[in-house]
Amino acid sequence: MSIFTKMTKQQRIGLLFVILILFIDMLLYSLLIPIVPYFTEKLQPSSTMMGVLFSSYAVAMLIATPIFGPISDRIGRRTMLLIGLLGLAVSTLLFAFSETMAMLITARFVQGIAAAATWPTALALLADLFPSKMRGTVMGIALTAISTGTLLGAPIGGWLFEISDHRMPFLAAAAFTVINIVLVYLFLKEDTTRTVSEKLHVGGFIRNPQVIFIAGIVLLAEISLCLLEPTLPVFFTEKLSMTPTTIGLLFGVMTLAYGLIAPVAGSLSSRMNPYKLMFVGIITLAVFLPFLAWANSLWQAMLAMALVGASIGFTLSPTLATLGAIIDQGGSGAYGTAYSLFNMFHGIGMVAGPLAGGILTDLLPVSSALLIVAASILGFGILLFVQLKASKSARLITNESEMKF
Repeated sequence: MSIFTKMTKQQRIGLLFVILILFIDMLLYSLLIPIVPYFTEKLQPSSTMMGVLFSSYAVAMLIATPIFGPISDRIGRRTMLLIGLLGLAVSTLLFAFSETMAMLITARFVQGIAAAATWPTALALLADLFPSKMRGTVMGIALTAISTGTLLGAPIGGWLFEISDHRMPFLAAAAFTVINIVLVYLFLKEDTTRTVSEKLHVGGFIRNPQVIFIAGIVLLAEISLCLLEPTLPVFFTEKLSMTPTTIGLLFGVMTLAYGLIAPVAGSLSSRMNPYKLMFVGIITLAVFLPFLAWANSLWQAMLAMALVGASIGFTLSPTLATLGAIIDQGGSGAYGTAYSLFNMFHGIGMVAGPLAGGILTDLLPVSSALLIVAASILGFGILLFVQLKASKSARLITNESEMKF
């Protein structure tokens, strides 16, 4: 039986709006990617400065997330989502009229603040609505919405740029965001009896070995994904003479593969060990990442992007439902705070990725930089899994000793 037939009306409406909100969030995020060569030619920034542009989103997210996540546990999800969407509209208009790197970085910073309001709140709304046995699949569907926004944002941005100018993609996206705000305001309802402030013991939560493992996996996956955004457009433009539309479609292939695999991995995480699934995903990512630099044709580049995207989707999908299950075990119900911490792990990866990509490609050829990154991901992935297994063994020995005592 399809999971949709098992949902209540309230669950369907909530899932629909989460899909819509996460979709527009990542549509706006990826819109910039195919326009990177235009700004590179016009403003002549260094690779490191382009890394700063992309990482400013994550820096803002890191600053704002610890504030917005807990607030959504107290004031409700709908209000926080409206605040986030309004911020996205403002940031998009700033992009449209930016003429300097400082303005572009400011726009990206505002976009990151807005994402700090929408991301953890939308995920917390799903955790509120769905029981743990359904969350794996539902969170996978949410990740598909994210990848679909990214999938359409890059090619649409490239296409609108080619038929008009660099402002048109951002103006169109701003209009779409305003429509989204109106729909959420009119139709997303929330349980008004939800008044208790749910609290999470953050210190104990982030020291949990399972949370540490999830944080490390998210960091590795996000670093891999985000270092590609400021480096590959210029790399493929120079090596394969790709147009902005082609670059957008290439990133679209990656996010399509991400979106197709995410619900599958999310569903599997409800029936299999989610930590082993994350580990398999991160090792696969390390294997496929160097293929991007070795591609000598458009078709080879498309295949490499698809393999990398599928690996990242398979890695990240189980993390969301597993994080919610850890919260359920503690009995706090503070999903907003928990997913704000997830957003911080995500944001750290988004800071480190563009900066690492920019610095490495300033010093080394792209092919060498990707090999170094792949080797690092492989090593750290194995280390995280060994640490998780060791912590489980230690807890088991402790429990057995206490029982004997």
